[in-house]
Amino acid sequence: MVPLIIAILLFSTCEAILLPGPKGPFHISLSNHELVDKSRKDPWNLDTIPQRRIMLSEFSPVPGDCSKTKTIPYMSPTVAGAEDNILLPYGWPAGILGNISMEFCVQPEHHKRNENFPLVLFSGGLNTTRFFYSAIAQEVAGRGFNILTLDHPFETDIVEFPDRTIAYGGHTNTSDLSSILFSLDIRSQDVSFILNKFGFKEREKAKVAMFGHSFGRAATAAAMGNDSRIRGGVNLDGLLWGPVIENGFELPGNRKFLLWGAEGHNSSSDESWGKFWSTLNKQGVWKRELSLAGERMGVFGIYRLLLM
Repeated sequence: MVPLIIAILLFSTCEAILLPGPKGPFHISLSNHELVDKSRKDPWNLDTIPQRRIMLSEFSPVPGDCSKTKTIPYMSPTVAGAEDNILLPYGWPAGILGNISMEFCVQPEHHKRNENFPLVLFSGGLNTTRFFYSAIAQEVAGRGFNILTLDHPFETDIVEFPDRTIAYGGHTNTSDLSSILFSLDIRSQDVSFILNKFGFKEREKAKVAMFGHSFGRAATAAAMGNDSRIRGGVNLDGLLWGPVIENGFELPGNRKFLLWGAEGHNSSSDESWGKFWSTLNKQGVWKRELSLAGERMGVFGIYRLLLM
């Protein structure tokens, strides 16, 4: 991975970059969806339509051979330009994001999700974009999972809808607990709505897991506390907030959770992890805690996930 990062940083802005495909046994198809929750008002009261709407990318494994592939931009020109401008002060080369692409299977018979594969939802960080996580989504999908990467409008940097409406983020105040909890509740409701739209009505039949980056890590635990259809979750080195720390999961039976931290970040050093661990222990939830030796907090940061 490190050589790939170095290579990308050395490319000039006029050169195209094709990211490697997944290492697993499956080719991947990609589709993007706009979903409108007609039962819920836009909680931010900022959208151009009154209802809550979200965007997501769906990465689906393709069994067997793929005779037709297509190179697709890593992100749209609008999103790439906005993110390039945000990253420029941190030394990111200008124009790089607009020149990155990925290869996907585009055979018509593989455009429909294969329900034999479990569904995994991925919730990104505040002030990012779901497109940053396409590489890791493709890699996990290649091992036999349907992956959904989610954009939560008015939290993530920029969300572009099919009607060309742009929703800009930055509305969650991370120094205000009430603002954090408000955003976590929105994400939890987004996730439950998505599961409904994808046909997961019965908990017993739902093969669903979730993980996330940055704020999405806390959203994973919050969503599991709110919706028992999510059977497993992973927190990649992130803090936790909200009622789930003390209340745990509703219907905790046959549910699993993994806390995976950098070296020194664990349930002994992080109060939110410690309380959550104790709660899950009382509920009898299957749980594990892992530490990545030799790594500092932030190991699962955006640049590593971008090129995983």
